[in-house]
Amino acid sequence: MSKKAISAQNTKMYLENLTSAPIATGEITDASKSAPCYVEFDDVSKLKNGIPIYVSGTGWTSIDNQEWILQNIDVDAKTAALYNSDTTTETTDVSDGPGAMYQVNAFDDVCARTYTINQTPATSIDTTTLCDAEKTSLVGFRDPGTLTFDFFIDPTDPAYLALLEAYDDGDERQFEIIYRNGAVRTLPVVVQSINETGGVDQAIAGSATLKIVGQPILTQPVSVQPPAYAVDVNLTPTSGTAPLAVTLTLTEQNGTASKFVVTWGDGTADDTMTTGTLTKGHTYDTAGAYTPGVVATVFGITKPAVQGDAVTVS
Repeated sequence: MSKKAISAQNTKMYLENLTSAPIATGEITDASKSAPCYVEFDDVSKLKNGIPIYVSGTGWTSIDNQEWILQNIDVDAKTAALYNSDTTTETTDVSDGPGAMYQVNAFDDVCARTYTINQTPATSIDTTTLCDAEKTSLVGFRDPGTLTFDFFIDPTDPAYLALLEAYDDGDERQFEIIYRNGAVRTLPVVVQSINETGGVDQAIAGSATLKIVGQPILTQPVSVQPPAYAVDVNLTPTSGTAPLAVTLTLTEQNGTASKFVVTWGDGTADDTMTTGTLTKGHTYDTAGAYTPGVVATVFGITKPAVQGDAVTVS
């Protein structure tokens, strides 16, 4: 728990509108085979951390025809992570698909006055039988709960009409809570009920209860920078007599490179390693001291060379 609370003032809430025109569409130009999957876009000017995007046409069943929450947007590289995605089992390239695209649906401001998230504890199920020496039980499924908010109403407001439509069709939508510090909580919901009240000397008011139907996702404020990609280069053995056979092993952190170029330092041709290959053998035929280097390419960006262990060949 934080020792310092933040004010609810300036908290904004939005409900996805599935029938209005999308606010952004574009092309997915590349994607990594990793968990989570990092996607490269043709344009990120209308994208932001915490927003859901609908992905199609990549040819990858693990991410196609689904909505994903964007995190860790890199404006310069035009990349972002799809939260909780896993494309490690994909074998083709995105470029082989029918046409990888993304779509961002419109969102309506619900203009909430107050809100409450109620998460229901998992039910304890009694499993005691006459054969047991003591009471036994197991924990049932946890209910994600409900989100309730109240608001003032103009019955002709398009956002209110969209809320009524969401209640009528019963489709799953995304609900965004944007806190004043920039954090975004995204919840998959179904509009469960809408209530409207009024009086002669009162403003028309309403409340809505939304059933949470999946895992809420919290996206940290953009000021919290994700850790940078890094690769460690290890070589074994590091000494011996010529010809000396060595094995280079790479260990990645915070991402997956699309390729590595290995320079062995002995004047031989460079070797190229692609995604999924993290070891490479080489033979030093001549006595001397050599220092191999590795250059990683991550979403089209060439990272600085990382030197490995020095090798002494006698």
